[in-house]
Amino acid sequence: MERKSSGMRRRDMLQLTTAALLATTTSPIAWSGQAPTAANSSGDRITRIRHFTVTSKRWKVVGKNSHLDVHGDTATDRLLIINTASGLEGFGSSNPDEADATRLLNKDPLEFFKPGRGIVSPLGRGDAPLWDLTGKIFNEPVWRLLGGYGPATVPVYDGSIYFSDLEPEYRDRGIPRILEEIDYALELGHRAFKIKVGRGYQWMPSAAGLTRDIQVVRAIRAHVGADVKLMVDSNNGYDLATTKRFLEEANIEFFFVEEMFPESVDEDLELKEWIHSRGWATLVADGESARELDHFTPYIQRGAFDVLQGDMRRFGFTELRNLARQAAPAGIRLAPHNWGNYLGLYMQLVLGRGIPNLIMAEQDPANTDLFDASAFELRDGRMRVPDTPGCGLVLRTDRLVDETLNWEIHA
Repeated sequence: MERKSSGMRRRDMLQLTTAALLATTTSPIAWSGQAPTAANSSGDRITRIRHFTVTSKRWKVVGKNSHLDVHGDTATDRLLIINTASGLEGFGSSNPDEADATRLLNKDPLEFFKPGRGIVSPLGRGDAPLWDLTGKIFNEPVWRLLGGYGPATVPVYDGSIYFSDLEPEYRDRGIPRILEEIDYALELGHRAFKIKVGRGYQWMPSAAGLTRDIQVVRAIRAHVGADVKLMVDSNNGYDLATTKRFLEEANIEFFFVEEMFPESVDEDLELKEWIHSRGWATLVADGESARELDHFTPYIQRGAFDVLQGDMRRFGFTELRNLARQAAPAGIRLAPHNWGNYLGLYMQLVLGRGIPNLIMAEQDPANTDLFDASAFELRDGRMRVPDTPGCGLVLRTDRLVDETLNWEIHA
């Protein structure tokens, strides 16, 4: 059985971030420049907004999970670009109605920035472009506007270890094909992996599927050694009893277990107690399907989750920072869900340097040359978050001709 040999355990470390994050409610923004009370007008105005669909390419075909068929080798972002009269440009993940976006035209971008609250605008949760623009107006990185309480390098994991062993082209290679994917990601700098389990939900007979799940995680652990973090995610393909059997027979102390069965405060508490009774430090993570922040309230109040996984693009920077504040007194951390896109990784990284209780960022291995991400660097499982104004990515505007323009509006 794997155990931590020494040092503070993760559950104790969670408590150390509480005071720092709670301070953001009274000291809501860490400033190196202009004070927020003097920053209510930029003297600029929004003159042009464009909305694109951006397709990025994965290096591999991502296979099935417990509920869905093959995920393929592409991912999709909805990109909103906002230009101002002075020539500034803010961009990011956002998918508003054209009518809502029209309400931004001729407005001062700082009209939507509320110190201590975040971005409040017609874009709603799709606030990334306005955060990016606000950072550029202040000549500040967005992570500093969010608080600046996180580390300069944020832990990242590869979330793409799906059921490759079940695909026809790899079936004769089976588990070794999954190990090849692990090796490729290790070369890229990853030191943490989330492994999909739940083959017996629909793709294999139940008992055989559980056996294969156990074989896969054991093979990966043996292959990568003890220093690489492993997580598992069944996409609600197990029930509580099957989760316990899987963990017992796998005999691996995972960093966290995610969506092992449909969310239930009582059953998640039972799972946590069962994990503790075995002396494991494994964390319980869930919440990616949540549509409103109130969904998390009973889980926070009763301590049913160790890690909250509100979707990065669904909630945006402002609401996930609010969720982090709610979670901090209970020592609960965030690992936002992120899949099927390129931009979500960089949003998580900015958030992770802004708040003190983001435990890890999820990467979909999608890539595109539309953005210059060279200021971000993955090394030994952590990605450096740059100090550049805005969100840190550079948009190569000359390459927008290769993407799909959905609409464009002007003042």
